[in-house]
Amino acid sequence: MNTAIIITSVSVIILAFISALESALNSFNRLRYEVDKKQGKRYAIVMEELLEREDELKASLRLAYDLFLVIAVVSLASIFSALFISILVAFFGLLILTKLLPMAVASFNGHSILENLYFLIKAFFVVFSPFVKRDNTPSIQEREVSGEMVIFQNALNFSEVKVRECMIPRTEICAIHEDASIETLLAQFAESKYSRIIVYRENLDRITGYVHSKDLFSGGKPIRDIIRDIDFVPEEMDAQTLLANLIKNKRSIAVVNDQYGGTAGIVTLEDLIEEIFGEISDELDKEDLIEKRVSENEFIFSARLEIKYLNKTYDLDIPENDDYETLGGFITWFNENIPVEGEQLKYEKFEFSILKTTINRVESVSLRIVGE
Repeated sequence: MNTAIIITSVSVIILAFISALESALNSFNRLRYEVDKKQGKRYAIVMEELLEREDELKASLRLAYDLFLVIAVVSLASIFSALFISILVAFFGLLILTKLLPMAVASFNGHSILENLYFLIKAFFVVFSPFVKRDNTPSIQEREVSGEMVIFQNALNFSEVKVRECMIPRTEICAIHEDASIETLLAQFAESKYSRIIVYRENLDRITGYVHSKDLFSGGKPIRDIIRDIDFVPEEMDAQTLLANLIKNKRSIAVVNDQYGGTAGIVTLEDLIEEIFGEISDELDKEDLIEKRVSENEFIFSARLEIKYLNKTYDLDIPENDDYETLGGFITWFNENIPVEGEQLKYEKFEFSILKTTINRVESVSLRIVGE
């Protein structure tokens, strides 16, 4: 009987811990956890790996609980000869000691329990997860991550983002020469649908400023007379610092210079804000982008589609580079200039037929994959 009492006592203690850990996983402060993870706290680093498999983790704890519950009930049955008494004690005793009490404690101290007993969670996971059926389908909780949490995580990471990571690459800059006519500028605004166009002298390494669409109502003045000043920043600058400077100086756009002083790209206030809040839709974003598979190896795409998206969706393996983000930027990059409508181009296994262009960019293309 002494052995049964010891086994029962140990099982009850383990059951209480498991219940507390389960409750802690459901009630811990996730915002505080994200902060602790950024600060490199040990428990947060360990829990990051476990929470990536949260469904497996919870199933492992449930399996452990069921196992020790059976052990406790069997041990109690050997202590009490009467089956009825054994069932009553098992039900009410275990319910209070291994469920209600631990859950009540954990509901108020969930984060502290997680922070101090994370090694127990890890131990239960290591022992019992091999017996849990894995499901690669994202959990409901993973699919329904709140927008507030995503924004919070982006805000935490924003301090590490460099300007080069959120700029528009040089090959995709919408620009016009300072000596161009107002009529040409008007046409470029109409075709690009941008509200700001960069102005340069000689080439993009000599940007003199930008023109806003509302400056077109200035009485037919030449472009030189309506150019607005623009800031120049290094590509290694912190995005957080630039965002603060743009807001402070009431600016909305800046030129990004590479290490040699040349133009690497441009960055707008919208680009920086999107790093935190996600994509901000505007008139341009509402425009439908062509995306059609004609055959197994032939496609028709809007040139504004991003390379990463196309590679992921259609498994195209188009080369990715910091000099461009979109399909049109890639074509301009390897062709070294903007092609004309009807032009045929080839890059490695990719054959392009230019379907539509504007003054300063490719609009749509036909893509065919051939043997290299």
